[in-house]
Amino acid sequence: MKVWKIRWLNVRMNWNKPKNDLAAALDKERELGELKSRFVSMASHEFRTPLTSVLSSAGLILQYADRQDIGNIKKHGERIKSAVNSLNTILTEFLSLGRLEEGKTQVKMEEINISDCIDDVCTEMKNLFKDGQQLIFEQEGGDVARLDSGLLKNILINLVSNAVKYSPEGATILLRSKIGDDGICISVRDQGIGIPESEQKHLFDRFFRATNATNIQGTGLGLYIVQRYAEMMNGEVGFTSEVEKGSEFWVKFPGERQEVRSEK
Repeated sequence: MKVWKIRWLNVRMNWNKPKNDLAAALDKERELGELKSRFVSMASHEFRTPLTSVLSSAGLILQYADRQDIGNIKKHGERIKSAVNSLNTILTEFLSLGRLEEGKTQVKMEEINISDCIDDVCTEMKNLFKDGQQLIFEQEGGDVARLDSGLLKNILINLVSNAVKYSPEGATILLRSKIGDDGICISVRDQGIGIPESEQKHLFDRFFRATNATNIQGTGLGLYIVQRYAEMMNGEVGFTSEVEKGSEFWVKFPGERQEVRSEK
């Protein structure tokens, strides 16, 4: 009898394990299904707006070309360039999300020059600035840190592009970098619309958009990606924000060298 009970216990335990695994798999599949649904909805909306702008401006350029109206040709050429940049940003965020969710993002920690990295990002993004906007960069401490340059650039592009997008024309964006014995801190401060306090707890959720930002193009993925990339380099992200007074986002990394967190 005792043998029979032990065997029955083993059978029951073996049945429980597959059931638990199956439940976890079903939950994961359900989560991915919801993510794909939201992705399709977001993509169809976010791609439609810039594509419509490109099509409209291209048609107008043809009309203005016949009249040799150089001023309006340049104007709509800039609209097309802006729309294409928006499409590229959206596509980059979707691809980054896909790699993160599939555990395919690779991290390569190496000695990099923070100032050079920031200069590269600013040069790459200068065409996205609105009229009169300027970016001021302040560096304190050393220049060299052990990070993944690709992930850091993606973090900076997201934070600076948000500052540009949510700030008005003529605004100043302040980017600071400080490297000391206690670690590395990089911050971006804008003069934008700010984030309602009641919604700040959701800011790093996938696809989240604040209620006062619904008229501004965006996927709601940028800050989620920033947080994930920072965590992969053992860093953290934080912010302060007030409606109509702007926001400041910062990302911090420890000074000591640590093992990279695995995404697999």
